[in-house]
Amino acid sequence: MVILSYREKLFLKVILAGEAGVGKTSLRRSYLGEGFVTEHLQTIGADFASLTKKIQDYSVLFQIWDIAGQDVFENVRMMYYKGSLGALMVFDAKKLSTLKVLDKWIKELEKGTERGVVPFIIIGNKMDLITEPTRKKIRTQVNTLIQSLNSKYSDKGFTIDYFETSAKMNENVSDAFESLGLKIIDYINYRKEQRRKGL
Repeated sequence: MVILSYREKLFLKVILAGEAGVGKTSLRRSYLGEGFVTEHLQTIGADFASLTKKIQDYSVLFQIWDIAGQDVFENVRMMYYKGSLGALMVFDAKKLSTLKVLDKWIKELEKGTERGVVPFIIIGNKMDLITEPTRKKIRTQVNTLIQSLNSKYSDKGFTIDYFETSAKMNENVSDAFESLGLKIIDYINYRKEQRRKGL
């Protein structure tokens, strides 16, 4: 496990993954406090930002890699997964086809990290654009997916959660990133304990 720490300081590389146009860049901008931009510019390859947050007893420096969702960048994306310790898997609540292909992104994460799957959470973004009844329908689909994933990865030392976000309204954005940070910290401690036991 590649993790740098010094005096309770953690450096966590995380990936924002998902189809083009689901709002990954807007989520990153919202978390950084940069505001929402209505004009959509596609990410080319990857974009990078960093932010320090206090989580538990740690000063966490998030290194956030926002990777392009277009198929043409698939080979380029693989190098950005290397060294990542977690991911936010994002879909567009207005376009459920982006939820149905999250399996592809999870497999890409698992392959690209070169250490297997790492903690991730699922984010349904653009929730400000849909009604509450539609939210409920989406939750049913997501819960089915999460049950399957948690069963598949039950021995990996983490569970998968779901957050409904709006980058435009800054709804649940910080909660999602910081929940991932907590999962990564717990995962690191789990892996250390496994190694201590010789497993």
